[in-house]
Amino acid sequence: MNFSKIKAFLILLFLTAQTLPSIAAVLNAETIQGVEVEIRRPDNGTYPLIIFSHGMGACPTDYSGIQNRLTSAGFIVVSPKHADCISGSTKPDLPWREAERWTKQTNSNRKDDIHKVLDALPSSNYAKYIKTFKQVGCAGHSMGGYTCMGLAGAWDTWKRNEIIAIALLSPWNKPYAVQKQILNMSNVNTLYQGGSKDRPISTELIETGGAFDQTLPSKYLQIFKRARHSSWTDGVLAKRFHEQMSYYIVSFFNLSLKGSPKENLEVKKSQVKELQFKH
Repeated sequence: MNFSKIKAFLILLFLTAQTLPSIAAVLNAETIQGVEVEIRRPDNGTYPLIIFSHGMGACPTDYSGIQNRLTSAGFIVVSPKHADCISGSTKPDLPWREAERWTKQTNSNRKDDIHKVLDALPSSNYAKYIKTFKQVGCAGHSMGGYTCMGLAGAWDTWKRNEIIAIALLSPWNKPYAVQKQILNMSNVNTLYQGGSKDRPISTELIETGGAFDQTLPSKYLQIFKRARHSSWTDGVLAKRFHEQMSYYIVSFFNLSLKGSPKENLEVKKSQVKELQFKH
């Protein structure tokens, strides 16, 4: 064995790796119609648009891992900073335990943020990077999931017709489920994700007559083994789930916004405890 040749090859391989261009999200912070946003895009091409809504008291940067995976897969992701990001408040307008009292007015500032951004983007400097404004995705974690469901029509005054696909990551869905509003999400594809350690939200998602049962097709659901409510954030213990979570999120938006095969969402990955779908 010629060790000198092997050594030379390894050195060449290392140096080549150092000179290869890295593919990373282009991240910009902007203010659009008075709303602070983070905008992630792959490069100077044109891509489908996804709005990302963060959880209550969190911020867009807390979800950089999943958003960057979406960007790397060929999507432009626009993430508003809702008021609770700026204040750090984790208290909604009405108590969590009183879901039956929630109305279209509850935390409607989140709806206002996204309406302003969607209205302004077509005339912004970012319009040239967005493939179409007629077919838009929405992804949201926790209270962000509540926001996306409202935009999909669960609250009639929130609805945006361009929102045709929603990815709901451990979504706060109980106000819609107990008030039977989920059937109003009639023009969207829906992805739910939950965790086996995410109680009570994920257990309520999959119970008989719960949110998944009430949702019209096409609909998809994955429950991840040992995932908790914070597992979609960039916490140290959360990142181990992100590769497989992102596989389904990307596959879902590829299907909904790019027309890719639905069979990718029928694959049961190793971290998935429960997989459901109805095309």
